[in-house]
Amino acid sequence: MTLINDFTKNRKPDVPTLIPLVQAFATSRMVASISHDLRQPLTAILANAEFLAGPDLSEMDRIEFFREIRWGVDRIDALLSSLLKISKGSDALMPAARNIIHTVECAIRMISVRREFRRIDITHNHTGKEVGWFDANRLERVIANLALNACEAVNPGSGQIVITTTGGRDSLQICVWDNGPGIPSAIRGSVFQFPVSYGKPAGCGLGLMIAKTLVEDHGGTIYLDERCERGTSFLITIPLAINGSNDA
Repeated sequence: MTLINDFTKNRKPDVPTLIPLVQAFATSRMVASISHDLRQPLTAILANAEFLAGPDLSEMDRIEFFREIRWGVDRIDALLSSLLKISKGSDALMPAARNIIHTVECAIRMISVRREFRRIDITHNHTGKEVGWFDANRLERVIANLALNACEAVNPGSGQIVITTTGGRDSLQICVWDNGPGIPSAIRGSVFQFPVSYGKPAGCGLGLMIAKTLVEDHGGTIYLDERCERGTSFLITIPLAINGSNDA
């Protein structure tokens, strides 16, 4: 937004002139978010390809690794399709009746396959209705970004991450907790702002900003639970999420 602020500081507002600038800024942020998230399925594909090169694999293992690679390719294809839609100005939210358990499991699979995270314990607990009204691809990206940040924060040998989902009558609630060192109080109020990052030398601060944007696309909220005394906990609520039956 610095460009827009500098542009308007010394002149009267010119709405027709500002509109292209605002649109360009929004587009650049969406492109950056998709470019950031492309790394996750690419990393998963590489990890599964390394597994395939291992000795003494059973036929069932080979089939499973091929399936995971195909699943990663499908995720990349969905992200590239979003990029194409952005170029045409038509990348709209696509909610449907989706299973939250399946969505969370997909996110966990994409993160946990990485070699450096294989000893981290990632669990998912669900209560209530399983079917919600949301864009599964975008919500999966939210959970994957939070889980990735958690994996990078915890001890690789004793790390614990717990994802808790609750399907209620009027909303879907998601909590992502880890037993890492927590977020310093000095930056807790700005964790969703770019380029705020903590504990990652190469971190760019995009992950939480992306998660916030995608949650708000659903009309939901996400915040850091400052009452958490141990580790870090993020809480998400998506309103009017449950639509239809409880069938998977």
